[in-house]
Amino acid sequence: MIFPPFSRSLAVLLTLGLVLATLAPTPARAEAPRSVEGLVAQLASIDTFAADFVQESRDANGNLRRESTGQFVLDRPGRFFWRYQTPYVQELIASDGVLWVYEPDLKQATRSPLEATRGAPIAILMGERPVDEVFRIRALKGEQGMAWFALRPREDRGDFREVLLGVDARGIKEMRFVDQLDQTTRVVFDHRAFNEPVEASRFRFDPPGDVDVVEASRPASIR
Repeated sequence: MIFPPFSRSLAVLLTLGLVLATLAPTPARAEAPRSVEGLVAQLASIDTFAADFVQESRDANGNLRRESTGQFVLDRPGRFFWRYQTPYVQELIASDGVLWVYEPDLKQATRSPLEATRGAPIAILMGERPVDEVFRIRALKGEQGMAWFALRPREDRGDFREVLLGVDARGIKEMRFVDQLDQTTRVVFDHRAFNEPVEASRFRFDPPGDVDVVEASRPASIR
């Protein structure tokens, strides 16, 4: 099974929310963290995170299946904006426990509770479970000026079996998701902005008058 980009994007967002949530602020660091404690301390100071991204999905043999680009904004707790610019314009907007999936070319918007499945609860974004209760974390060998960490879910019910997190002195730079069939999604963040003001309007969605609105109990898929 090839997990749709939507599932992979939610995994990215939930993991970001998880590692950033409910941690006390600490001073910024001058270099990439080298220990699990250092990683947690670095991420603790982040309240907002905005970036451009490139997302690559590959099968178990390393063949490129899909490449997407777009923009991402996180405002903890519990709000995010994820926009695919290519190959299709699609948006995921989450706020107040509601997730919108908007596809302008189809003139359709799907509204669903973000807490629709156990694998995507808004409680994780809000940090109700400590990161070490959800993941086993270990430090890996650094490369290309980044420190790397492996996060493995303590429960085996998720879409992915491991997340590799690459960080530099500023914060999150790259994430790699490996699913149960060894398919990999690589997300690289660029033009990163940490703890800068973000517009509240990013997290509000008012469907245009010519758009069909679908009420769903589960999130819609992304093409």
